[in-house]
Amino acid sequence: MSTTAQADTDAPPPAPDPGALSARRAVGLVAGREINSRMRTKSFVLSTLGLVVALGVYTLIILFSKEGPTKVGIDRDAAALRPMLTAVADRATDVDFEFVTVDGEGEGDGGDRAEKLLRDGDVAAVISGDTAGPTMTVERETDPDLLAVVNAAVAEERTTRELEREGVDPVDFAQRVASSATQTRALEPSGNSAAEQFALILSSTGLLYFFFIVYGIMLAQGVVEEKTSRVVELLLSSIRPWQLLAGKLIGVAVVGVTQLVLLGGAAVVLAEGTGAISLPTAVAGTLVTMGVWFLLGFFLFAAMLAAAAARVSRQEDLQAVVQPVMVLITTPFVLGIALLSKNAHDPVIEWLSLVPPLSPILMPARMLLGIAPAWQVAVSLVLAVAALAGLTRIAGRIYANSVLRSGSRVPLAESLRLR
Repeated sequence: MSTTAQADTDAPPPAPDPGALSARRAVGLVAGREINSRMRTKSFVLSTLGLVVALGVYTLIILFSKEGPTKVGIDRDAAALRPMLTAVADRATDVDFEFVTVDGEGEGDGGDRAEKLLRDGDVAAVISGDTAGPTMTVERETDPDLLAVVNAAVAEERTTRELEREGVDPVDFAQRVASSATQTRALEPSGNSAAEQFALILSSTGLLYFFFIVYGIMLAQGVVEEKTSRVVELLLSSIRPWQLLAGKLIGVAVVGVTQLVLLGGAAVVLAEGTGAISLPTAVAGTLVTMGVWFLLGFFLFAAMLAAAAARVSRQEDLQAVVQPVMVLITTPFVLGIALLSKNAHDPVIEWLSLVPPLSPILMPARMLLGIAPAWQVAVSLVLAVAALAGLTRIAGRIYANSVLRSGSRVPLAESLRLR
């Protein structure tokens, strides 16, 4: 009797059944643990506030970098031409001129005054002389847009005088001419200025790149930390490896989406409140789309980073194994800045934006610029989901085969081996 009791005491306790928890509950517990441990930290709060401040500073830079209208001087002799010049310039949507009166008071004659204003850069040109045939003086080169405005104004002024001489009402004549003007139809809405376009490209690609890097590395470091402290052994005594990996991915993704939504909302408020950047009409839809692409890209890259991190047991070895994945994240960001800024309609960037892992960064930027057709967005989403399904399966195998092994780095071929 005592012998049997002693044998029962010395026997190891039965191993916990990995199936004791349902898969959904196991993944949910791990995800909740990641969310609570990361969103309640000071670093999360401070980093969010810091990024909002950075967005504010960037908005101010855009506002102060915008140039005002080009000033053009008009002397007293040509002052009668000013209303016509202003009217013609207002009708031209791609130019911005402000016509100011120039006189010679306090500066000698009008010619000296005009020359001083031109050399000091206060005005781009000075219009002088008779309204029927004025002279435009510039410092070096004539602005072709300004010359076109002046010629059109002079022609309209001359036409008005001739009509009045013939007894024709210029206003009535102008209305009849305007009623027969050619109507225009644009296939695409008017685009942003070069500065606004670059800001949209940098903000969309840069924001996604930043989040992929920061939260991907955060996840990879957490994997190595759990492996080093042997916490992973305790966790895997109750749940399966794929459940642990899925929970960590979902938890970190929720934290990332939360911060992305906060920053996206702040960016929209700043853009709408200051008018620094012209946003797409459906701002809410754009933010939702950015969130979807963030989730696709994050799960795609983070799964690979977590699998790579599971192959090592020290933080010092982490950089070497995650470097190939970091290249995959950096490449679309660099291409986006270089190619989209040069020519957003380049066929090369269109095709590259369809292919994962480039699409999670390139396609959102093209959508934000309003140049991505619906069929290309649909194709890129389908390909991204397919790539995500395949890569997460491979990453899960690497993670399961490597996370419980300590010591030297687990060879890639061995971590991919079926067991």
